[in-house]
Amino acid sequence: MSDPQLAVFETAIANRWVIDGEVGRGSRATVYRARDVASGEAVAIKVFRSDLASAVNAARFVAQLRTTSGIRHENIVPILEVNDAAGRLFLVMPFVDGESLRSRLRREGRLDLSEAIAVARQVADALGHAHAEGALHKDVKPENIFLAGSRALLMDLGVARAITRSMEETMTGSGLTLGSPGYMSPEHARGGVEIDARADLYSLGCVFYEMLAGEPPFTGDTPLAVLRKTVYDMPAPIATIRDSLPPIVDVALERLLAKAPSARYPDAAHLVDALSTLESRAPTERA
Repeated sequence: MSDPQLAVFETAIANRWVIDGEVGRGSRATVYRARDVASGEAVAIKVFRSDLASAVNAARFVAQLRTTSGIRHENIVPILEVNDAAGRLFLVMPFVDGESLRSRLRREGRLDLSEAIAVARQVADALGHAHAEGALHKDVKPENIFLAGSRALLMDLGVARAITRSMEETMTGSGLTLGSPGYMSPEHARGGVEIDARADLYSLGCVFYEMLAGEPPFTGDTPLAVLRKTVYDMPAPIATIRDSLPPIVDVALERLLAKAPSARYPDAAHLVDALSTLESRAPTERA
């Protein structure tokens, strides 16, 4: 670690983990490959930016995230530990070889229909399990989906909710809505509205759309412009962007991306069924 502050963090955790190097960087955190001192196993340590610790109540963040860290599913990257050290919030996960869906899309632009369906179905299955455990993700996007061979893994379960619920009163009173423009549901984009599991399904719909189209349903020059489109505009039918796709794909996306939650799939189990049907009926694109 070249950053002096991160060097202090590395020293603070040295009795538990030894950091080998950086493997990924996002807007809120940096991920490092590390080794568990006791077991020798490789882990990934996600270290959040220092300004996050100043914006939230660290003890409350840790407590909130620990409520979802015990959730286990074959398509969820589990959180092994969440804590703070040297003024930095961090979480520890198993190290998985592969790449994020974002990295894949940057390299290839879009995915084959069959692979896009498989990724969406696996993530929907993971969301269904999390929802049954009372947990919402609230930030489903390509950066939080990891591809390891044929497996799609959902990451950062509970992180967005932990940030929201651990903010200081000065922040929560500001009307700030946490999420990623381009993947937020209309009800989430409006702010101040209690969202439910169908918002996660909408976000997954945006990811599914992007895997096929090469970009999310709504884009714009500013986050506000994207949020306005999310609330008021309809996405372009996927057939107008990729006309080789069978019509059944547009039918599924239209329901996934419905403005009203009541018009979407009622839960993740129904979405998994729909994607499984889509997988069997439309395994390839039209010639």
